[in-house]
Parts: sequence; structure tokens; C-alpha cells
Amino acid sequence: MTSAYFRPNKKGKDVLAAGKRLQRRAPDFGTWWIRYRDAAGRIARERTAARMEAEAERMAQEKALYAEKVAGGFASPAPVPMTCEELFEKYLEANKHLGSQAPMRSQVKNWLVPHFKKKPVAAVTPADCDALLTKSRDAGQKPATVRQLHIRARLVWKYAVRLGAVRENPWDRVPRPKVTVKSPRFLSRNQVQALLGAAGQYRLLLLAAVLTGLRRGELAALAWTDIHWEEGPCGVIHVRRSWDRDTTKGGKERVVPLHPVLRGELEAAFQMVDRDKRGAPVEPLVFASPEGGLRNEGWHTAKLVRRIGQRAGVDLPEGFTFHDLRKTFLTHLLSDTAGNIGAGQQLAGHSTPAVTSTYYLGKNLTFLAEAVQALKLVEPASAPEHTASTRRLQVVPTSSRSAMKG
Repeated sequence: MTSAYFRPNKKGKDVLAAGKRLQRRAPDFGTWWIRYRDAAGRIARERTAARMEAEAERMAQEKALYAEKVAGGFASPAPVPMTCEELFEKYLEANKHLGSQAPMRSQVKNWLVPHFKKKPVAAVTPADCDALLTKSRDAGQKPATVRQLHIRARLVWKYAVRLGAVRENPWDRVPRPKVTVKSPRFLSRNQVQALLGAAGQYRLLLLAAVLTGLRRGELAALAWTDIHWEEGPCGVIHVRRSWDRDTTKGGKERVVPLHPVLRGELEAAFQMVDRDKRGAPVEPLVFASPEGGLRNEGWHTAKLVRRIGQRAGVDLPEGFTFHDLRKTFLTHLLSDTAGNIGAGQQLAGHSTPAVTSTYYLGKNLTFLAEAVQALKLVEPASAPEHTASTRRLQVVPTSSRSAMKG
């Protein structure tokens, strides 16, 4: 079913109101609209730029024929008209429930919107995408930040493909910026002991960080009810949430066994907690924020670690943060368990063992040296003989070879 019909504008309505004959000519007296069935069999109505009825009818026939080809699998659906600003708004609205969207919203507001503006999504090319990355680099952004911009913009256009606003993702043809993976920062055993000795009232917090590997937000959200004293040899911690979301970073709950040293100090702290009439802790959180509640403002942990390091006389690695205590836990765990990557992955809550080995084991020279020294491939020689140079071949004269044969 295809047809064309005319909708008069204000001028056309005035002509009709005066009882005169309306000339159905667009755009002087109105607009031509078409009606047809789309690929799903639904009746679709669209406004056109046709000036006369014959042109509008031809457009309706072409639309209907194209819809039949799409329904039969002989053609791809036409992209849904959408500007970049509309795409960004739809993406942020669809993902607003995710706790990890704050960095995404920031880069959309500061970089994607000013760069693409109201440009049609289907008109964006890989060159436009690469120009955004170049603009970010020229502004002095770090390589890791430029890489994150590429990752997040690619996610937005992946959503555009799902919406049908574009057939292929232009970011797929833009190489992802490379970032040099640095060796993880971690503390030695002596440094950990010195840090704990000077931690004072924050000793339990640092001890929990280096003996569980929990993230900063996971420690901030840790409740006394998450500790199950009776499970396992020394009890376990059920890691369920972070301070800024109802789940962990990976969205999955995990179980971390308590180290005997940590269990003893946690129990001592639990006995000193104020309780209500029912015996429940008045403060449900193990490490309550100084500001109260699960708020980031009161957790200036990077400054805290540096201040404790200065007090202990420990020369912390450059740029050392609270998160590096997690790396300390994993690096020593892998070293002391002969490289048990599987255990490290589960305790850390990583998606794959590759994350654990790449970002946390890194270039731990001691661990790698111990692994090489444990290799039993050859036996040592009692008196090894070596030539002065492997490039100098001793050629036996012909006469000598004849004498040897004789």
C-alpha cells in the first residue's frame, strides 16, 4: 500500500478557509507526505521534499520497493538519521545505571561533543576520528588518556551500529594508540614492615590492603557482615561492592580468605567496636570514611601512604599510590606460590590471567631469576673447554688429514 497526500501549511489553510481552490504545490502551500509499508510490514509515514504529487508518488514507490528488498534479504537497511549529539545523549541515557560511567560522561562532554557537534553519525569518517585523537595529543593529554578516549568513542559508535544509525564503526579502522606498559610499583617485605610499623591508627587498613589485595573502593565498602569468621581455616571476606556502586568493578562477587595475621588484628578491632542494644555494630563499615559513609572525599589514601612512608623513612617508588599496595600483594603472592597465576586472578577478581601476569607480576626480576635458576635443563661440566672465538674455525691441512687416514 503506497500513497501520497498533501498537508497544507498556514498559507494553504488560509486559502481553504477563504473557500478558494488550493493548489497542492510545495513548499508554497504545504508539504507532500508519503505512506508505505516498511521492511517489518508496518505502515510508515514520511515527510518529503517533493514539489508535486507525481514526484511524491514516485518516492513512495521507491521506498516500498526498497523495503521489500530489505525484507527479502536483498538489501541492507538504510541508516537511521541521527546527529552525533543525539547519539551521545542516547548512549549516556542507556548506560546511566552503570557506576563506571563518570569518566565516559566527562570525555563525551569535553571531547566528543565539541569535536563532532551536530554532524550526522553516518557521515563520520575514520579521518574525523583520527583528528580527535590528534587534537587530544596536541592538548597535552597523556598517551593512556588518549587511548581511553579511543576506547570510549569506539564503544559509543558500537552502540550507534546497534541503533542502526551507521552500518560500520569508523573507529574500527583507527589504530588504538599504544601505551608503554610500565613495571608495576610494589614494596619489598622490609618496606612493608616499616610502613606498618609507622602506620599508627591506619595499620589495620594498610594490613588489609597488603594481605587481601582489595581495591580502595572495596575496602571503603567493606562491612563487618562481609567477614565470615567460621568459613575456611581462618575465615573469609565476601567482596560484594565498592563505595561508588552496588557491585565490584567486574560486577562479580568473590571470596578472599583471611591471612592468619590479618584475622587476629581484625578480631581485636571487632571486639572494640561500639554496639547497639541488639549487639550489632553501630558503625557497619570496617574502615569508615573520615567524612562518614562511602564517600570519596574522605579517602585521601595516596597522601596517607606517602605521609606514612615519610614517617617510616621508606623511599617509596615515584608515583606510588594506595592501589600499588594491591600490586604488592599480588606480586609477592605470585612469587611465594611459584607463579600461581590462577590463584592470583581469582583473588584479585581479574577477568583473565593475562591481566594478572601483565600488570601485576610485570618485570619482577627476583621472581624471574628464581624461575630461571630452577631450570634443570643441562648438567654443569667439570672442566668446560671453549675456543677463543666461535668465528675462528681451525682448518686441518690436507697433509695432516692424509696422515690421519693412513
